[in-house]
Amino acid sequence: MSQAPKDTSLHDRVALLKVIADETRLRILGLLSERDYSGKELAERLALTAPTISHHMRKLTAAGIVTSSAEAQRQVYSLNADLLRDVRKEPVAATEQAPLDAREKTLKNFFDGERLKSIPAQRKQRVIVLQKLLERFEPGRQYPEKEVNEILLTAHEDYATLRRELVDYGFMVRQNGIYEVAEELPPRSVQVGQEITGDEHQWLNEVIRSTISNVR
Repeated sequence: MSQAPKDTSLHDRVALLKVIADETRLRILGLLSERDYSGKELAERLALTAPTISHHMRKLTAAGIVTSSAEAQRQVYSLNADLLRDVRKEPVAATEQAPLDAREKTLKNFFDGERLKSIPAQRKQRVIVLQKLLERFEPGRQYPEKEVNEILLTAHEDYATLRRELVDYGFMVRQNGIYEVAEELPPRSVQVGQEITGDEHQWLNEVIRSTISNVR
């Protein structure tokens, strides 16, 4: 079975998320979404030292999320609205509508609000449920196992099965007890490929893009 082509921009989007997955940098972006700020103004608004602001601004400008310009003897920072606008592009193709209908039907049948009525026995339905649960996790953020369990427990008491399946399908990666949303999906066998509804590469792309968009 041929594999869907890898989205070469997906890794860049995940790298961007890792940069902004920091409380201070999110606060900086919140201020810059209102207007441009100098480094000194940001330090005053956030009650931080100038070196701390400089450290965070180097991260943000290197990632392209923020641009800087020199005015007199100060650096003025602006939010790169073009970058954020670009990652919100690429609407889902019309050819994906039929799989999405099946997805919506499964979610309606198995979810009651935020709660999962039961874990589907049918594999196609289970994958759809797992994909929906993955949206409760932020790409680029690291989660200890205890926190993963707590998040999944809000959906269903059998959080251990859900956690294991998220890893087994490659939707999350685990290392030394720390979990993250996968940056890219693993190669699929023919059997597993038949359990996937629609274009899962497009789906993961949408999960990451929606998280970036929520920064604004």
